[in-house]
Amino acid sequence: MKEVLHISTMNAPVGQRHRFWTDQVAAYLSTMEIDVRRKIDFQGSIALRPLGAARIALVDAEYQSVTHRADGRDDRLQLSLVDQGGMEVRRFGQTLTLSQGDWCLLDERESYSFVTSPRCACIVMQMPGPWARRLMPDPGGSVIAGTSCDPHWQRALALGLRAVGSHQASSPVMDDDMLAEQLGNLLALAMSPHAIKVDGRQRGALLRAIRRSMLERHNEPHLGASQIAYLNKISVRYLHKLFASAGTTFGHELLQLRLASAKRLLADQRYIRVSVGEISSLSGFATPEAFTRHFKGALGVTPRKYRQETLK
Repeated sequence: MKEVLHISTMNAPVGQRHRFWTDQVAAYLSTMEIDVRRKIDFQGSIALRPLGAARIALVDAEYQSVTHRADGRDDRLQLSLVDQGGMEVRRFGQTLTLSQGDWCLLDERESYSFVTSPRCACIVMQMPGPWARRLMPDPGGSVIAGTSCDPHWQRALALGLRAVGSHQASSPVMDDDMLAEQLGNLLALAMSPHAIKVDGRQRGALLRAIRRSMLERHNEPHLGASQIAYLNKISVRYLHKLFASAGTTFGHELLQLRLASAKRLLADQRYIRVSVGEISSLSGFATPEAFTRHFKGALGVTPRKYRQETLK
């Protein structure tokens, strides 16, 4: 068994323990913004070691309010089992409450936040994305809760995580690579397509929020999918997947918003003295040429002709 790394705020001076904790979490687990109630004398500990291709960590801490802002660099999946206490996870507009014995799977490439009970202990398994996706279906951006999976495999995985966690300080019953594979296989079984209950209403609510963001900012010429994804705390990959599930694309939806805006302005008597080029800019098109090409392709007439026919 590889050596365990032990981290404790008790090793930091009083008054510096919150900063020490934040720095250690960022260095060894993930980049996170962490707020606590007792900044001066915060108490928390981590026991961390490699587990084959993955890592296993025992995290025990007082109340925390944590935000992970995805920067696209961390292609990892994080499986967290609540061993004591509880937490509330927020992601994609979804709130998930976890009690003792519950687990959830989070994608580090995407943003999320959580708050914990006054004291919360978790067993965390961090898995490289390519390694994990070799064993299990891609979660597709939605938070996966153990309570939404097959109950038999959900319990088996929880027991497996606890068993591995209990061997942090003693020799495990099998080698690390095999342990990691077994846990990954249990997760894959729990996440089988027939076991996961997908809530279409949550996806629909998120898609509506995305469309509102696009409507508010469609007149920005350089608006892209990455900016809208960031505003809604999801990945670009998941944003495109949402539109695909609705039978459309981000680019098509944005173009339709801009064309609708241009039509309104061209048909408005108050903008009669505003040039077609300026209408193009006000509607979010990068150039008048692109505006004319898209407008004619969609409506069969040029913007100038459309204005003449509408206002005559």
